Amino acid sequence: MPVRRGHVAPQNTFLGIIIKKFEGQNKKFLIANARVQNCAIIYCNDGFCEMTGFSRADVMQRPCTCDFLHGEFTNRHAIAQVAQALMGSEERKVEITYHRKDGSDFLCNTHIIPVKNEEGMVMMFILNFDYILEEDSSDSLEGLNHTLLGSTSDSHLNRYSTINKIPLITLNFSEANNDKKCPSPASSEKTIIAPKVKDRTHNVTDKVTQVLSLGADVLPEYKLQTPRMDKLTILHYSPFKAVWDWLILLLVIYTAIFTPYSAAFLLNDLEEQKRRECGYSCSPLNVVDLMVDIMFIVDILINFRTTYVNLNEEVVSHPAKIAIHYFKGWFLIDMVAAIPFDLLIFGSGSDETTTLIGLLKTARLLRLVRVARKLDRYSEYGAAVLMLLMCIFALIAHWLACIWYAIGNVEKPYLEHKIGWLDNLGVSIGKRYNYSDPSSGPSIKDKYVTALYFTFSSLTSVGFGNVSPNTNSEKIFSICVMLIGSLMYASIFGNVSAIIQRLYSGTARYHLQMLRVKEFIRFHQIPNPLRQRLEEYFQHAWNYTNGIDMNMVLKGFPECLQADICLHLNASLLQGCKAFQGATKGCLRALAMRFKTTHSPPGDTLVHCGDVLTALYFLSRGSIEILKDDIVVAILGKNDIFGEMIHLYAKPGKANADVRALSYCDLHTIHREEILEVLDMYPEFADYFLSNLELTFNLRDESGKVNTDGWTDRHIWKDG
Repeated sequence: MPVRRGHVAPQNTFLGIIIKKFEGQNKKFLIANARVQNCAIIYCNDGFCEMTGFSRADVMQRPCTCDFLHGEFTNRHAIAQVAQALMGSEERKVEITYHRKDGSDFLCNTHIIPVKNEEGMVMMFILNFDYILEEDSSDSLEGLNHTLLGSTSDSHLNRYSTINKIPLITLNFSEANNDKKCPSPASSEKTIIAPKVKDRTHNVTDKVTQVLSLGADVLPEYKLQTPRMDKLTILHYSPFKAVWDWLILLLVIYTAIFTPYSAAFLLNDLEEQKRRECGYSCSPLNVVDLMVDIMFIVDILINFRTTYVNLNEEVVSHPAKIAIHYFKGWFLIDMVAAIPFDLLIFGSGSDETTTLIGLLKTARLLRLVRVARKLDRYSEYGAAVLMLLMCIFALIAHWLACIWYAIGNVEKPYLEHKIGWLDNLGVSIGKRYNYSDPSSGPSIKDKYVTALYFTFSSLTSVGFGNVSPNTNSEKIFSICVMLIGSLMYASIFGNVSAIIQRLYSGTARYHLQMLRVKEFIRFHQIPNPLRQRLEEYFQHAWNYTNGIDMNMVLKGFPECLQADICLHLNASLLQGCKAFQGATKGCLRALAMRFKTTHSPPGDTLVHCGDVLTALYFLSRGSIEILKDDIVVAILGKNDIFGEMIHLYAKPGKANADVRALSYCDLHTIHREEILEVLDMYPEFADYFLSNLELTFNLRDESGKVNTDGWTDRHIWKDG
């Protein structure tokens, strides 16, 4: 599979952080768009709905003066203070009495916070509501200031409803005179006109600056910008990182080959004695080892500055989070593999030290664990898998050859009868050992080639016997080699085709589908931006569904089992939505069979202005924005519903706004005619459903005529 690039599109994390931190502290707040008349509410959290008794559908698009909360105990001076704060750019706290939907009153502290973009224009208002009786209500923003520190990373923001961006193109303000500023609207009949920018950017208190900025590196002002990254941060998919990974891969392969060879064949050789006498730079191989150690240490430093993709498929670029992620992952293995043990204990000339160096240098082989995971991305190709298996077989044979020589070399001085394989090798090639002359006996080349020949012949179960084990240690090792060889021969070479088909059938399907997509793009000459969107969506959808076509899977089961599966897949929607709670089990099964799940990437337009509204949309994951004339009028999140009230109109209407995904979204959709068909089959459920269906945002163009007789006339229209 290709490397996950993550969600790196330009995005603004300010609102995501605000929503996450406020909801984490059980705050009650709403967000209003400062660029439209009445400063319409575009988002309110569940805490505000619980506090006031109004649903999100009741609150959306209302003026942020909250005149729907006004009542007989609401002080007009407090109303004027709220309106004055919304007309300008000043931060203000106002004590005011509001009334819930049921008529009960409550005293609260309303904190109005203007949010500006990088050009100094007020883009929106955040209104936080705290009960006066709460002890910590006066310190709400101080608590926010404390908890937001160190929270600018993109990670985990989508755990709550996340608002990514609002287009900069929509920064249009009405040309209203300052004289038209009224103290406050007494009712919803009056409107608030967004004044000129210059009137909104004066007299900003130090408290506002402190709360909204919290330092440039902690909480950026609201602006449309690319993710802020440190200059030394390296993208995990950058060309430099790709080249560096290949370089480290080559060094690890070098380490896997030469470290066991050096530890077994060279450390007790005459070259080791020369190195002790003339210094560390005598042997070119030791110089190369030193350079490899340095490269591994540099790799550790680079990993501390390399981004990664988290579980939400977001690119994390915050240095502290990168460091924590690396410490929890591969840091320990990389650190042990990078320690230059021969340098740390250089100068000790004892045999025990030499043996210790050989054992410690084998710790570098731990890096092979990490390389194995990197090579997994190339294991989807059959030829690469076969070559990789061959290389693994040869590498294991090389390691076993080094161990085979080490056993013979350690036993040789202590054997009473010179029957070891090294002594037999010296006799057979005419280079006998003279124990008074350390330089006598076979050369290193003769010993290594013979050891490798023995291990290969033993692993492949072909052994000719011309190199044979004689001592007990050699025989025990030979038994182990034959066991390993039989296992490798049976599991790898005997089943190569079966392994490839079993492990990489999904990958083959992925490449087949990807090839079809590319051929489609090439045949229709789709331009580059749209082509990239198609390819990225296909890759993400494949990772999300693992290439499973749910419709094809369901077709293989009987209808009753299909209904049970669909009921399970849509259980969270049918159980969580109030409109479906009055349905019988049979009705729920019928509804579940008709729901379709749609997966949308960021930036995808789900509904265009003017489209016919043929379905109801239930948002189960992610967040979307609704735009009219490129101005954001609403932000919807999990469990929100949009579309039209199907029972009020005889025919489907047209959308009055665009609906665009802000993050990866999952939507449950049901077509208008299909839900009307279910309501026809279950008339006892129809009245309950239509009376409890609450649209968070009604997309229908209100120029159409409403059928005031409701469900009955629609039913007659359909039958007639």
